[in-house]
Amino acid sequence: MRLDPATSSNADAIAGALAGYEAGEEKLAAATEAAQAQLELLRVRNARAQLIAEVDPTSADLDQLRRLAALDRYERFAATKRRRATRKFWNYEGNPILMPLALVV
Repeated sequence: MRLDPATSSNADAIAGALAGYEAGEEKLAAATEAAQAQLELLRVRNARAQLIAEVDPTSADLDQLRRLAALDRYERFAATKRRRATRKFWNYEGNPILMPLALVV
């Protein structure tokens, strides 16, 4: 996934905090993937929330409803991607069996 520089640096910071800055290359790559997936999910949720705030329920604009449906599908895809990336990261040897709640929700 291509990220803008600010988002990329955020993902790197999150990955470093998750894996530890002295982690191996594979573990750090898995942590970066999980961090990027989390940031993407937050971006989609923010876009959906903004669109919901703009929708007038009395007008029933079909284009807005289609966009909401598309964002809903994309949010589910992003959540699945985050879940898989998080599992991949936590499957590395030495990680605790239980995932932090913040990464599961």
